[in-house]
Order: sequence, then C-alpha cells, then structure tokens
Amino acid sequence: MKKILLFALITITMSASCNLTKESKAEALVKESLKKALYKPDTYKPIETKVDSAFAPYDDPALFKELEKLEELNTEYEGLQIQIKHSKSSMAIWSDPYSAYAKNEYKEAKADYDEANEKMEKLMSKGKKQYNKVSTMLHTRPKFIGFKVIHNYRADNNIGNTLIGNAIFFIDKDFKEVIYSMELDEYNQIQKTIEQYIEQIEGEY
Repeated sequence: MKKILLFALITITMSASCNLTKESKAEALVKESLKKALYKPDTYKPIETKVDSAFAPYDDPALFKELEKLEELNTEYEGLQIQIKHSKSSMAIWSDPYSAYAKNEYKEAKADYDEANEKMEKLMSKGKKQYNKVSTMLHTRPKFIGFKVIHNYRADNNIGNTLIGNAIFFIDKDFKEVIYSMELDEYNQIQKTIEQYIEQIEGEY
C-alpha cells in the first residue's frame, strides 16, 4: 500500500514539474515575443500564464485566415444588398417615361443596379467556394498542433500609463517559437464564429 501511495506521489510530482517546465518555457517565449511589440519593453511584468494543448482545426491560424476571408465576403455581400435595394428604389422613383431628366436618372440607377447584380453573382460564386473550404476544414478530425498560452501581463503604453494585457500565443510542439498571437477577446470571438458556422453546417445535413 505504501509503495502504491509513493508511486502515486511521484507521478503527481513529476506531472506538476512538467507543467511548471511548460509554463516557464512558455513565459520565456511569450516575453521575447511581447518585447518586440511593446512600447516600453522594460516595464513588462507577467501576471499569469496558462498552458494548454492546441488542436486543429479550432486553434489553427490557417482556419482563422480563411474565416477572415469569409467574413470579408459576407461584409461585401451586405454592402451589395444595400446598393441593389437603393438602385431598385431609385429606378422606381425615376420611372416617369415623359420626363427627360427622369429617364436619365432611371438610366443611371438601372446601370448601378445591373452592375451590383453582376458583382453579386460573382460574389455568390466566390463566397460558396470559400464557405465550402471553411466547411471542409471544420470537418477534419482534431489534430494536436502545439500549445496555446493564455498570458496576462502589465506594461506601460507610449504615454506612460500601465495597462493590463490579455493575449493568447500559439507555440509549436517543441516549445521553440511563437507561431501566432492575438488578443484573447479576438480569439474568443473567433471561437464563437466557429460555433455559429458549425451549427449552420450541421443544419444543412
């Protein structure tokens, strides 16, 4: 019984030591990365560091970039919808066939309407391809790609005010370099977007 307890204690101690080693390595890499971006690197002070495993596709920077492209296309789509609606409304206003001025305004509105519809058709095709690309990435099986590090710190900005930073860093499997970083709020928003797309994709099957 004593041997079992001793073995368990050794295992727990080794595990804790391993985690501490990971956190120490992570802090060193994060500090090096942050000091290149901070206004006053000498004022940097770590507060808390949490290390966890990162898995593709959800923690993959490649997915983040493809989602950004898809969101840009969605924004463009919304803009074209407004343009089409506005042009259509203008066509209705200037539909008087007896006024030369109205005919000219109608012609311009019709040209805008046709141009927006042509852009919309191309955008829909492009958007569908991008959506399918994201969908395919989200359907891949989870794969270990390294580690994600949530890091809280304080540092002075360019006017000397001390600010609290809350960021996430992605580190390679061997703890040799930071491959990607962003504000934690941005990461959390991306994860919400991913959840929304997963729900939408699952609803299609």
